[in-house]
Amino acid sequence: MSQIRRSGLQTEVINFYRKCCKAVRKKPIETRNRFQQFVRTQFRQHDLSPRDHNAIEYMLRRGKRQLEVYENDNIKDIINS
Repeated sequence: MSQIRRSGLQTEVINFYRKCCKAVRKKPIETRNRFQQFVRTQFRQHDLSPRDHNAIEYMLRRGKRQLEVYENDNIKDIINS
């Protein structure tokens, strides 16, 4: 079985997605679905070229700041608008 070679940026995006999914599992069970949908929407809504490193890095920085807010234990629910 051959292993896919990924760039450092691809690996960083994948690891960030995993971190988001872990954060969702820490939310109350009744709101996890909304958080999971929010994460999926955020990752899918941006149609970026894999070669657009500046935009990807910007989105990662923005996403990490957003995740810090949503990881807060006081945030129990999210309204997906």
